[in-house]
Amino acid sequence: MIQLVIEFVVSALVLFFGHAAFWFILIKLFLISSELKIIAALLILFMFFGVILSSYLIHKKDNVVTRSYYLISGLWAGLLVNFCLMALVILIFKSIGWIFGFSMSLLMVKLIFFGGAFLFSFWGVCNAWFPSVVTYEVKIKDLPESWNNKVVVQISDVHLGPIHREKSFGRLLNKAQTLNPEAVFITGDLFDGMESDFTWLNHPFTKIDVPKGIYYSFGNHDLYLGFNRVVDILKDNPVTILDNKMVVVDGLQIIGINYSFNKDFDLQAAILKQVDYDKKLPSILLFHEPKNIELAKSAEIDLQLSGHTHNGQLFPFNYISKLEYNGYNYGLFNDQDFSLIVSRGAGTWGPPMRTTGRSEIAKIILKKK
Repeated sequence: MIQLVIEFVVSALVLFFGHAAFWFILIKLFLISSELKIIAALLILFMFFGVILSSYLIHKKDNVVTRSYYLISGLWAGLLVNFCLMALVILIFKSIGWIFGFSMSLLMVKLIFFGGAFLFSFWGVCNAWFPSVVTYEVKIKDLPESWNNKVVVQISDVHLGPIHREKSFGRLLNKAQTLNPEAVFITGDLFDGMESDFTWLNHPFTKIDVPKGIYYSFGNHDLYLGFNRVVDILKDNPVTILDNKMVVVDGLQIIGINYSFNKDFDLQAAILKQVDYDKKLPSILLFHEPKNIELAKSAEIDLQLSGHTHNGQLFPFNYISKLEYNGYNYGLFNDQDFSLIVSRGAGTWGPPMRTTGRSEIAKIILKKK
């Protein structure tokens, strides 16, 4: 709960300063009159409180009105980021013009500011709603023959709730099925954390055929919704919930460790306390956040699958994400017998757009080392 409050406060502050920056950019770029400055300030303040209100309402009531309001507010928040980004582009062009002796017309400024922001946002929405398949090849020491040269699929950060719902999730699972996976690993944040009856889900995992099963570990947003709530929603689905548990499937250890709100969480201890865990046997770890990497290595995990970062989701936040996670913000990382895959996710949180890369499904080809 404390982390949720902190995330809300930080998000609210970022939104506030983003709206303030947007107002400042408007009056500086377009030199509007004093009266219009006040009107613009009031409108932008209204839009800021509108985003906050939409987040509050969607937590209280799930219906077509609150979902639509939340969607529009999310689109505006993403557009706001891109307006600020276009202002930076204009500033760079103006600086270059000052150096080389040319100036930008007001029309050109408007085209970049408004046209650039809308086009970049439209591209971001397309990236979010049409996931790609990213293929990785991972070599695992002593991998059993029944897993060798087999495809497994990682799905992360779907964020089912007010935005991503039955149709988009159905398309995602259909796309995963076309890859003929031996197993599917869901690495957290399947749910967005918003209250809903979720009857519209209609047991989606019963519609796909996965020989060695579907395995799921909890992310932070799943826990916001509630552990028991998630278990109840998935009770009639062929999904193995790895709640800090391990299963052995055809000689491969599959371990799911829940997201932890404890900053001092000992991932190595959580792995090693699994009954019958054997460092000498091949293992895959499902752990939502790509942190405590050295602890996973010390536990001699062969492959860790994570998500959470969204690769920043909106440019240039991918650079902040890269800094926060010491470079482990997206992609495949190898270190001797240890491999880590960090997915940028299949859904979105907040603005339903992605400008740091498309939503994705990870296709992983397992190879015996």
